[in-house]
Amino acid sequence: MPELHSLAKNVFGVTKLYHPFGSVNAGFLIIENSVVHIDAGTTISDGEYLLRSSFEKLEEKPKWLWLILTHNHSDHIFGMGVFKNAGAKVIAHKWVNSFLNHWTLPLFKRTKDTYKDFIVKMIVERGSQTRAQAERILGNVKLSLPDQVFERDFTLEVDGKDSLELIHTPGHTPGEISVYHPTSRTLFAGDTIYEGMPLTTKFGGPKQWRQWIESLQRLQQLDIKRIVPGHGNICVKEEIQRNISYLEQKLAEY
Repeated sequence: MPELHSLAKNVFGVTKLYHPFGSVNAGFLIIENSVVHIDAGTTISDGEYLLRSSFEKLEEKPKWLWLILTHNHSDHIFGMGVFKNAGAKVIAHKWVNSFLNHWTLPLFKRTKDTYKDFIVKMIVERGSQTRAQAERILGNVKLSLPDQVFERDFTLEVDGKDSLELIHTPGHTPGEISVYHPTSRTLFAGDTIYEGMPLTTKFGGPKQWRQWIESLQRLQQLDIKRIVPGHGNICVKEEIQRNISYLEQKLAEY
């Protein structure tokens, strides 16, 4: 079951969202009467949980609603349709847009229209669920292209009241970002940081791992009080060095 954590005034992390092979995290902030969500979960049910959790803390419908995607993987974006239906503006790195917009063979459809079926097949092949079970758990996944994309670091100003720093931290994926809220010193790291477990490095090789280390070293320069990692428990800044050490060892053994 998902767990909601109050990290600072109007700053929340959500852990233990559904993942077919573990769990995944997300988060949100309430700034005046606006809401910023970071990642959407793997399932429609978890997307609904995230949106409901934030709306329950408001007295009226939010003035602005954003969904920031830390990267393109299914466990972070499959709940997107819930937010789009609620009127959210989706923001992501331009690489995420390119991934979802890519035409695939043999059906010659865009990835955003074939991604769910790919994940369902992967779940079935790994033996964790039948196809019918996987379809039911994921729900009616509807992916769309981001409304706003950026290439380098980007500052999201929220109604002139506060801001978040969207930092390009490639390594796990080319379009990976981390979201830093200077006011509360909270970092929503996506899969740039894993807590207490091996990093998922299978999407790249030594070049990407070195790039990942550079991204982590950039994050070390921030004034961070707490981190919501992509997977694992909410943690503190020292976890960044563990991630760096893991990648350095991986490079040494390659």
